[in-house]
Amino acid sequence: MPRDLFGRDPKDEAQLTASPEAQISAATGQNLPNEFIIHRRDKGFEFGISRSAKVANKALTDLHPYVQTLTLSDLESCIALENATFPEHERCSREKFMYRLTICPELSLGLFSTTAPNGPTASLPTYTHSRPPDSASPTKKSTLVAQVIATKCASTTVTDESMEYPLDWRTRVSLSERQGHQEHGRTIAIHSLAALPEFRGQGLGKIVMKSYMQRMETSGIADRLALLAHDHLINYYESLGFRNSGKSEVQFGGGEWVDMLYTITGPLPGS
Repeated sequence: MPRDLFGRDPKDEAQLTASPEAQISAATGQNLPNEFIIHRRDKGFEFGISRSAKVANKALTDLHPYVQTLTLSDLESCIALENATFPEHERCSREKFMYRLTICPELSLGLFSTTAPNGPTASLPTYTHSRPPDSASPTKKSTLVAQVIATKCASTTVTDESMEYPLDWRTRVSLSERQGHQEHGRTIAIHSLAALPEFRGQGLGKIVMKSYMQRMETSGIADRLALLAHDHLINYYESLGFRNSGKSEVQFGGGEWVDMLYTITGPLPGS
């Protein structure tokens, strides 16, 4: 389930350092892999990490963050991040990750950082499963630090059925069952918003979530985003534009969830 990442006030945040790939691209005009770097403002919110955090945490100064769609090749990193973030009874299982990253990977997004083998971030729990970002940087690793995992559903809110998966998903042809991803649905059900505990409180959750929301706004594939939150996280998601839709009927993880909804308005004219 989406986790409390305690993003800081935007006015206290500084811009993130552009990755080496972005710097090369800017100089040459060449579109390199993983070029989408988070270093811009959006609706008054400056994506970044606080100056005080950069002083306090050496690992943050070595982050060269970018977002990209998650795939099945990121499975082990996604599981390591989930296990490091959530209590056991709220974690996504390996089989669910495999299902979601196979059936609808375009609905999941990761925040990665290019990491040197001897850098502070090499001790992160996801580093072990990292891969080189491209063939030009074989000694570096693309390390997952935050993620959004989602499917589509036909209901307007997240349901227990939408959080499950068909047991025969590997062999069946039809995607019309009530359990799991429903391609015809107009609701994107966000099952996990997570950032590594090492960076909690530094705004990485908002960074990846705002990037995700921008992508869905322009994609035209859904009318709304839906997620579940505990009471103490309502204000956090309201600050991102979600609204409290009342107590959820979902019993996953012991229940006691609140439905949070975000209405997708679509791209602005001329965008």
